[in-house]
Amino acid sequence: MRLRRLDLTRYGKFTDHAIDFGERTEGVPDLHIVYGPNEAGKSTTLAAFLDLLFGIGGQSPYNFLHPYPTMRIGGVLDFSDGPRSFGRLKKPQASLLDGNDQVIPETAIRVDLGGIDRDAYRTMFSLDDETLEKGGESILASKGDLGELLFSAGAGLADLSRNLLGLRAEADGFYKYRARGGALADLKARLATLKAEREQFDTIASDYARLIATRDRANAQYDEAIAGRSEVQGRLDAVQRSLNALPRLAALRAIRERLAPLAGLPEPPGAWLQDLPSLQKQEIELGIRLKSAEDELRRLQDEIDAITVDEVALKRHDALDRLEGMKARYSTAEIDLPERRVQVRAADLAVAAILARLDKPGEEEPRRLLLGASVTGRLRELIETRSGLDAAREAALTERANAERRLTEAQERLQASDAGDARAPAAMAGLAATLSALRGSDHDARRRLAERARDAERARLADRLRMLAPWQGEADELLALRYPEPATIRGWGADLEARETAVARHAGEVERLRNEVGRLIAERAAMASVKGLVDDREAAELRAGRERAWATHRRDLTSASADAFEALLRQDDLVASARLGHVADLAILQQRAQALAIAEAELRRAEGHQAKAAEALSGLRGDIASAISRIASALDPAMTPAELDGWLTRRANALAVREALFAAESDLREALADERDGEERMRTAFDAAGLAVDSGAGFAALLATAQSALDRQSEIRGLREDVEERERDLAGRHRAVEQAETRGAGWSTAWAETCAGCWLGEGRAVPSVSAVREMLIAIEELAPAVQRKTDLAYRIDAMTKDQEEFRAFVARMAGELGLDEDAADPLGVARRVGERIREARTEQERRKKLVEAAEEAGTRKARLAETLAIYAGRKGEMTALFAVETLVEVGQCLADVGRRSDLREQAEAAEREILDALRLASLAEAEQRLDAADREALDADLAELQARLADQVRLCEEIFAQLKDATGKVEAIGGDDKVAEIEGRRRTTLLEIEDGAARYLQLRAGTAATEHGLRIYRERHRSSMMTRASDAFRTISRGAYSGLTAQPDKDGETLIALSAGGGSKEADQLSKGTRFQLYLALRVAGYHEFVQARAPLPFIADDIMETFDDFRAEEAFGLLAGMARVGQVVYLTHHSHLCEVARRAGPGVTIHSLPGA
Repeated sequence: MRLRRLDLTRYGKFTDHAIDFGERTEGVPDLHIVYGPNEAGKSTTLAAFLDLLFGIGGQSPYNFLHPYPTMRIGGVLDFSDGPRSFGRLKKPQASLLDGNDQVIPETAIRVDLGGIDRDAYRTMFSLDDETLEKGGESILASKGDLGELLFSAGAGLADLSRNLLGLRAEADGFYKYRARGGALADLKARLATLKAEREQFDTIASDYARLIATRDRANAQYDEAIAGRSEVQGRLDAVQRSLNALPRLAALRAIRERLAPLAGLPEPPGAWLQDLPSLQKQEIELGIRLKSAEDELRRLQDEIDAITVDEVALKRHDALDRLEGMKARYSTAEIDLPERRVQVRAADLAVAAILARLDKPGEEEPRRLLLGASVTGRLRELIETRSGLDAAREAALTERANAERRLTEAQERLQASDAGDARAPAAMAGLAATLSALRGSDHDARRRLAERARDAERARLADRLRMLAPWQGEADELLALRYPEPATIRGWGADLEARETAVARHAGEVERLRNEVGRLIAERAAMASVKGLVDDREAAELRAGRERAWATHRRDLTSASADAFEALLRQDDLVASARLGHVADLAILQQRAQALAIAEAELRRAEGHQAKAAEALSGLRGDIASAISRIASALDPAMTPAELDGWLTRRANALAVREALFAAESDLREALADERDGEERMRTAFDAAGLAVDSGAGFAALLATAQSALDRQSEIRGLREDVEERERDLAGRHRAVEQAETRGAGWSTAWAETCAGCWLGEGRAVPSVSAVREMLIAIEELAPAVQRKTDLAYRIDAMTKDQEEFRAFVARMAGELGLDEDAADPLGVARRVGERIREARTEQERRKKLVEAAEEAGTRKARLAETLAIYAGRKGEMTALFAVETLVEVGQCLADVGRRSDLREQAEAAEREILDALRLASLAEAEQRLDAADREALDADLAELQARLADQVRLCEEIFAQLKDATGKVEAIGGDDKVAEIEGRRRTTLLEIEDGAARYLQLRAGTAATEHGLRIYRERHRSSMMTRASDAFRTISRGAYSGLTAQPDKDGETLIALSAGGGSKEADQLSKGTRFQLYLALRVAGYHEFVQARAPLPFIADDIMETFDDFRAEEAFGLLAGMARVGQVVYLTHHSHLCEVARRAGPGVTIHSLPGA
């Protein structure tokens, strides 16, 4: 696939813009540079290309100019069967169009992409500064692992190493061999904690029943104590209420005595008490305000009668504003006219001075000398051009002299060199080709690395063999050993751990049951030692003895038999009475006996299991010891499976070192053979070029001699090219001098023609540039001076006319008002006219305000009279009810009524308190009971009940403490719910272990599969990709590094960078900038590897050379040009100098400029 044209129809900042990449030219790199400054749309271009291939996403940032419904992109793509046109709209479905705007399926493009999606395309076929930096970081993270580096370069996955490290770290976080921490260890510790908790709370049933009985007994005793305390408290409260009611009864009877004199007062409305103060205040205020209103009304009427208005002057009020305006203009003119006349004379002098500078002192029409804008502009243009032409001519002459001097110097350098010693280019081409081919040879570095690797592997092999002690022997003998499969060893380890765990578990169970049996025996003995407590066996024996004594007495009927029977009968009665008093203890004693029998049976069963587990463990250890002896007699048969697995791992490591030693020796032989082959090729090339060399010279000396000969040939060729370049430069300088003289002659003609087209050409001679420059300055000053003179004359005429109109208007107004006219002082007459009119207007306004005030005063007087009549009616109503004359007396009566209401409320409150205290419904009954009560007897009862209540409270507190203790013991056990909760948490922990183990196996298997795939990829691609990457790295580093090689290690191979000075560095030891260059070289090699197996796709790079200098940028463009020979490469940049660097790097590069560039 190839991009021929990209149409940015309506996308981002672009409207109807297209980038035409054209058809591919055979034999020329398909390299394109898209240049544009910042914010020109380079990133938009890259996004548009990807959207054309894969569709515009649901949320696009490029709709800021064109909304979603109008967005459109298109282009022409070259496929294997020819070019096809496509269009793309912003739609969720059916967004791909063909050249006729018909909807087509996505497979029209996706088939040639080979199943690559958008993210994969950005990863594999685009490169930017961020990706380049991540690639350098991935080299550091991979620690030079060859497989990871080749795969990440070929697939573009810069984060491969970081992701693998993250997966390994996640797996190690769950479980790591011989590590103390980890999630699995934490979960196992949690299981142990849950087991201990369960053993703590799992109490036997007999103990639990005893604690429940104790708690229930304490609960019943507490209920009885609470009931007794409540009874005493009720009696105490009754006595206290009677004592509290006696004072309230005395207070009630005193209130009744105070109410008797107030019973005959009438009941006024409730609002009178609040209204009386306001009514008294309003009566006084209204009288005063009514008297004031009457006085004000008489005063206003007197003032209205005293005012006289000038009706004649009042009719001229409309002309007052016009008079004031004309007066202001007259005053301004009086002040400004002398100054304006002085300014006119100054303007005449300024115009005359300018005309004298223009050599036209007698010019009658100065406006004729003003030049048009086109003439002035042409003159200024010619003046500015003249200085440039003179400078260009002087510069051309100087450059021609410098070119002649440089040509002479170049010819002298060529003559000084021994040019005759140069050989034919064809003769040196073979030597140059051989040198170029062999300079990248890494046999010397490979030889040194192989020697170091061989010595290192020998030492490592010796160390590995010593680590196999007590076994001793050679590495080849390890191959003959027969050993079990790893799965078998792991099975042994698991079985051994399980059986050891079973033995420990059974031993712990036996120990627990022995302690339990001892505890039950001790409890039974303690219960049996209680006085009067006889167990069932002893009671049965005593009852049997009594029955035998009774049988003997019935048979003998003697006093001796009767005494014996009586003694046993009494003893049996005493035992029966004692057992009846200890029924609960007997039940507990029976429970202990049953528990002891069960515990002894469980102990015997646990001891049997312990013996079987120990026997199974011993048998397994014997089988393992036999297997170890069969592997090697020197090994300790008592080794554990883990120790055996470690020994076999060390054996495998020793064999791996043996293989690495063989590989290093093979690499050494190959390097020595390559060195001999290189020397033979160099000597053959010297003979073909006709150059003699020392027969004893080594490979490095042959390379240096060849390079010296080629440098000499290149130096002579450069001197000749320099002479030719200087000759071409001199010819160009001659042409530049001729062009400068031609432009000077053309300027002189244009100057004469322009001056002749205006009054500047009225003389016989053409004016000089300096004279015209000064005249243009004077002409610029002439126009405003003439205009100022005209404006001043117009203003003087206008001011004179305003003064004449003002004098006439003032005379007419004075005649109408009968005022004396004074032509010499029109301003004074105008002032008197204005004062006459304003005075008449003022008197009219004053009279109008007084009339309005008088009307308002009359209205206020009427309202006050009406309000006063209303208040008089309310006063009469109050005085009539209480049969008094004044409001003061009404106030005293209302106070008595209020005091009566307070006494009634106090009496009702006292009655309610008495009834509530005695809890009776009738007040008469309450008074009768209180009258019959004895205060001293009540006080005595109160003291006695208080003492009894204190005793009951102490008893409740003691019993409650016993109840709380019993309840706490029951709750501490937790019952079945607590044990079930612990069991649930244990099962949850087991599920977490199961899930974690599954995830651990998944991560381990996945990383192992990935590492295996990387090894396969490394073996499959190392040859071709390493060669290309080595060449590219040498090129982009400008020879600082001669190439790349690989060194084997215990886990695979490590990438090594070979310095041109003979040193070497691992990939993770390179500097940051060099790692960027290495990653770019690997990406270039990866692209070549891809196009070997599949059709090429366009590769897009976005400003990856911002940190490169021009030399390394030129080499990098050379690598991109190499990629462009097998596929299309597009480079986006905002650095203009990189365009020239790209042109130097390879022929045929095409530059495309974005709008605004």
